[in-house]
Amino acid sequence: MIPLFAVVRVHADGRRFGLWLPLFLAWLLLLPLLLVLLPFVVIGCLVARMNPLRLLKTVWQLLAGLSGTNVDVQYGERQVQVRMF
Repeated sequence: MIPLFAVVRVHADGRRFGLWLPLFLAWLLLLPLLLVLLPFVVIGCLVARMNPLRLLKTVWQLLAGLSGTNVDVQYGERQVQVRMF
């Protein structure tokens, strides 16, 4: 399943800041754009002799693989954490 939320936490200069990002809203906003671009992607795949269904499946698997991703970056006293679920 594609990630629906992202949590971003920033620790800098003794202060903490956390932010919840609802990714499902971004997916809903991108859906009409994807539907408009879909025929162009299919035509491009056919011109390049690629299977469009295989391409869509691969993109879906890539997005689904983002779920459970944890990224921690630390530089000196500053730290940024991003978690997707």
